[in-house]
Amino acid sequence: MTSTEDSLTSGRFMQIARQWFTDGWRGDVAMADGIFSSDLRTNGVHVGVAGPVGRIRDRLAGFPDLTTTIEDMFVSGDKLAVTLLWRGTHAGDYGGVPATGKRVEVRDTAIWHFRDGKVVEILTLQDQFGMLKQIGYLPDSVYAA
Repeated sequence: MTSTEDSLTSGRFMQIARQWFTDGWRGDVAMADGIFSSDLRTNGVHVGVAGPVGRIRDRLAGFPDLTTTIEDMFVSGDKLAVTLLWRGTHAGDYGGVPATGKRVEVRDTAIWHFRDGKVVEILTLQDQFGMLKQIGYLPDSVYAA
């Protein structure tokens, strides 16, 4: 690829990610078929397109006022890395934890691997520990070393 092609591809990957992390994370999951491959694997597990769609639906059920801020994003070859911060009020069941009404702020990092214009692999790391502490599921006495 030429540097112009690389630049166009990088821009396209970033545009796709911005659209998913903003509109998709607000519930517009219809776009998922155009973004994710049916062969999609997340953290090594085959989830297909239903994986990210289900994850967002579950998150919005638990945090209906969810907002997302992309903090950093870059592309290297066929991979995109993004760090973001999502916020919301725990107003519904999430991960088996009943609503607490508490506000959360959660860091999330994802690396997307593209093939043929679609995401085929996602490696993700989210601060579940911090979120569980913020909603009161884990006591303040529990901490990460």
